[in-house]
Amino acid sequence: MSDTTTVAHPYAKALFEIAKAKNTTDQWLVDLSALADVAHDKSFNALVDNPRGTPEDLVATLLGFLKNPSAEVKNLLELLQHNGRLTSLAQVFSLFDGLVKENRKVADAVIYSAFTMSDADKKQLEELLGNKFGRKVSATVVVEAELIGGIKVLINDTVIDASVKGSLNKMAAQII
Repeated sequence: MSDTTTVAHPYAKALFEIAKAKNTTDQWLVDLSALADVAHDKSFNALVDNPRGTPEDLVATLLGFLKNPSAEVKNLLELLQHNGRLTSLAQVFSLFDGLVKENRKVADAVIYSAFTMSDADKKQLEELLGNKFGRKVSATVVVEAELIGGIKVLINDTVIDASVKGSLNKMAAQII
């Protein structure tokens, strides 16, 4: 676990428990996603480390990126700022999003295909993956011609490689 993940985990878990209890997970996802986008910007660390700005100004600036920030979001930002953890904001969102998906039994997948895939084929593959993993799967298709043929699927921490390139690499490894 990286340092930012270690730091962000208790915040994400606490937020998830609060959001679940108050049935506000969708709003937290929207707000945290927007804040994570800000945190990914190159100038974010400079904003956080700016000695001229006050903590209140920093929190107010971040709240300005949200459409209708709640008092709870403000409290989170103040807590993170007070503890010197604002730079872990993107990781808090990522972990929170993972907890929500786990709770909802939803998984994201990336399907790498040698050729363009029809919507019907994508939907059929999502259903097959859903049955295999016991979750509702939402997939994104990425065309990678170097696969030569077949597909490669990344879902959670699992890789399913049914591509020609993958088969050739396995054969090469066995020969060597």
